[in-house]
Amino acid sequence: MDERPDNSEQLMDILLVMDQEKKTIQAVSGVKDGELQTKNPLEDNNDLLRVDRHGDMFSNFFSNLWNQLKDPTRFHFFRVPEEDVQRVAADFQQTVQNPTPEGQARMAQYEVQHPAQAQQQGEQQAQPAAGQQQQQPTDAPQQGQAQQQQQYKYDVEKIDWNSLANLGIKREQIEQNGMLDQMLRGFQTDKTVRVYFNLDSISHANDSQLSLREAPDGRVVVCSHGILDPQKLQQQFFGHTFTKEDSDAIKTAGNMGRIVELTNRAGEKVPSLVSRNQKTNELASFPADKVRIPAEKNGHTFTPDEVARLKKGEAVVCKFQTKAKEGQKPKTYEAPIQFNAAKMQLELLFNDRAKLAMDAHKELQKQTANQEVPKTFRKQELTEKSQTELAGGGTVKVSGLKDKNGKPYQGYITWQPGQKYPAFMFPKDYKTALEEGRVKPAVENEVQVAVNSEGKTNEATKSLKEALQSAQTRPTGEQKEQQDRKQEQKEDKKEDKKEDKKQKQEQDKPKPRQRKAPRL
Repeated sequence: MDERPDNSEQLMDILLVMDQEKKTIQAVSGVKDGELQTKNPLEDNNDLLRVDRHGDMFSNFFSNLWNQLKDPTRFHFFRVPEEDVQRVAADFQQTVQNPTPEGQARMAQYEVQHPAQAQQQGEQQAQPAAGQQQQQPTDAPQQGQAQQQQQYKYDVEKIDWNSLANLGIKREQIEQNGMLDQMLRGFQTDKTVRVYFNLDSISHANDSQLSLREAPDGRVVVCSHGILDPQKLQQQFFGHTFTKEDSDAIKTAGNMGRIVELTNRAGEKVPSLVSRNQKTNELASFPADKVRIPAEKNGHTFTPDEVARLKKGEAVVCKFQTKAKEGQKPKTYEAPIQFNAAKMQLELLFNDRAKLAMDAHKELQKQTANQEVPKTFRKQELTEKSQTELAGGGTVKVSGLKDKNGKPYQGYITWQPGQKYPAFMFPKDYKTALEEGRVKPAVENEVQVAVNSEGKTNEATKSLKEALQSAQTRPTGEQKEQQDRKQEQKEDKKEDKKEDKKQKQEQDKPKPRQRKAPRL
């Protein structure tokens, strides 16, 4: 476990390139037959050309790259931190399409000058003024010696090649397949090679990835990372004991999905994310405070909530866009994305790993499908503003409530997804909760609303036929006179109807029979 490279220190830069002919911003992946190889920096690419941020001789490396190109003058190169590459690349592309002085100034901050320009500037700065005698120190290092300073995390001259030979691997083998370049940069190789062990006449061979590690005596030795059984993962990792849920997540999804405290070699507690190398099944960690989430990826702009969840190691389902051909619209697809501690970057999940994340996402949606914020509370309608406040975890003051005896009262309500009804607090309880920081300051639920988005009116204005002004809750003087006249007319009509009904009842009332007088 101690032989695993320290991923937390592997902070790298990416080389971006602007093609003056195509007017595009791409990321450099290498050089083949004199032609620059590039990738779209906005996509998930693991094979981009990475430069050690702490390397001493970037200029030597860049000179070699420059000299391999057939037509280097058509390109402008930029050195950008890996965690910011997508945001910066999108900004650069916009500047190329719509140049502005501000955008060009930002690009100039990252630009890498080609060797001829750098040399010319150096000669100009070193040229003495007229009348001054040029002096050259005898102990000044030669230019060739300076260029011999290494550009990688590890110095190739310090490698103990015997440690490589003990694995049955030749130096030329890893140089030709590009593995040595990754190792010098501090990475564990993507490719695997066949390694051989001979221990007391017992021979063993397996496929392994390689990395470099500095030994206590200063030697740089080669480490082998053999393919492990994914079902037999270690129970402890840098002081953390895995729970069953942790182990299941690492075995199936490849990422633990949460932050845990690990104890580094210095004995320090470091909140970290843990992932499994998908090829070797070896565990890797990455400090949580160094996780960087780009603003955009594959056409999707991450929300603050999504960024927070990704930094915690959670898998987030987002809607991304495919790379469309010219004249065609990109297609939208839904996929889970998660930070991978082994790759030290976001990764899209596919196949079984994606299915697990999508199933969890659908289950969460199912659980919250009927958990919409309530629209009423104790027969009192909540305004849209109040509903929005409750949905965001806020507090709403509700007035005009009545108990079973008809006595009015007021209070405060909160709501959380999963709750069937809002939680109620009397003013005294609310004051205590507010002082303790358990609730947010309340907003007033506006019960009497003359005109709202739903077209509802209050009692004061409901009889008006003409349109109301915005936020109008009471009728104007003229409108009040109109209301009074209509009300008088209604009352007169009611009285007339009552009188007519009374008269009719009198008319329909049968008359009493008169008795005849007796004859005398």
